[in-house]
Amino acid sequence: MGSTHLFNAFGIPVRAHWSFWFCVFIVAWRLQEPGGIFPTAFGMSLLFMACFMGCLLLHELGHCLTARRFGINTREIKMTYIGGMAMFERSPREPLQELLVTAAGPLVNFVIAGLLFAGHFLTFGSSFEGWERGFFFYLMVFNLVLGIFNLLPGFPMDGGRILRALLALKLPYLRATHIAVRVGQLVAVGFIFWAITPPFNIGLILIGFFVLFLAQAELMRVRAEEALKRGPADLNRLFGSLFGAKASGAPNTRSWGFTFGAPPPGDAEAGPAQAEPPSPPRDDSDCVIDMDSDGKVRKVWRKDESED
Repeated sequence: MGSTHLFNAFGIPVRAHWSFWFCVFIVAWRLQEPGGIFPTAFGMSLLFMACFMGCLLLHELGHCLTARRFGINTREIKMTYIGGMAMFERSPREPLQELLVTAAGPLVNFVIAGLLFAGHFLTFGSSFEGWERGFFFYLMVFNLVLGIFNLLPGFPMDGGRILRALLALKLPYLRATHIAVRVGQLVAVGFIFWAITPPFNIGLILIGFFVLFLAQAELMRVRAEEALKRGPADLNRLFGSLFGAKASGAPNTRSWGFTFGAPPPGDAEAGPAQAEPPSPPRDDSDCVIDMDSDGKVRKVWRKDESED
C-alpha cells in the first residue's frame, strides 16, 4: 500500500514507498540550507541523495544476491523512509547462512567507501585538499556511516541479525533470537533517550520505536515457527486460548471459539449434521444381524423367522 514499482534489478522488483520520496526531498532540502554540505545548491543535493539511495539499493542487493546463492529468493525490495527492506521468501535458519547474508549488506557500503577513497588517492595522491568537503568525500562518509550504523545490534538492522547468527552457532535458535532481541531493544531505548536530549531529534525517536516494535515482532515470529514445528499443543500454549484450548496455568482464559486444525467456525453454524442411514442387515451364517452405524446391535433374528 502506498508504494510504486520502479524497476527490476537482477530479476528482483524494486518498489518505493511514498515515505521514501518524502525522505529524499527533506534530506536534500536540509543539505542545501545554509550550514549544510551543499549550501544554496538544491540540484546538487538531489543528485547526492540519488547517488546515496543508489548505494542503499546496492546494500540491499548485497543481501539478496548472497541469499540467492543459498537458494533463498527475494520477493521484492522496498525503499522506505528508514532505508531499504529486502523481502525474502523465507528467512535463512542456518546460522552461517544468516551471518553471510546479513553481513553482505554493510560489506557493500564499506567496499563503496573504499573505492571512493582509492579513486581519490589515484587522482590526488595522499593530499585531501582536492576533495575535502566535496561531493565524493561526503558520499564516502555517508557510506561509512550507513555501514557502521547497520552493524548496531538491533533488529531489523543487520547488527541484530549478525548477533543472533553468532549466538545461534552455540545456542538454540529461539534462545539466540531472544537474547539478540533484548539487546536490540536496549539499543532502541538508548536511541530514544539520546534523541530527547537537546537538540531534539524526532527522526531518531521514530527509529528507536521502530526498532522496539520490529524486534518484538521478530521474537514472536520465531516463537511461532518453533511452536508450529512441535504441533498445535505448543501453539495453544504460546497463544493462550486463541486456538480454542486453554493455556497451561490460565483456566479462565477466554476462548475465541475455534480449534487449530479444525473447520472454521462458520461450518458449525450450518445446522446439525444429518445422521447417517443405518447399516443394512448383514448375513452371518444362519442368522441376520441389524446394526446401527455406530456398531450397536439393534436386532438379531433367524433367517427362517419373520422380521416381525
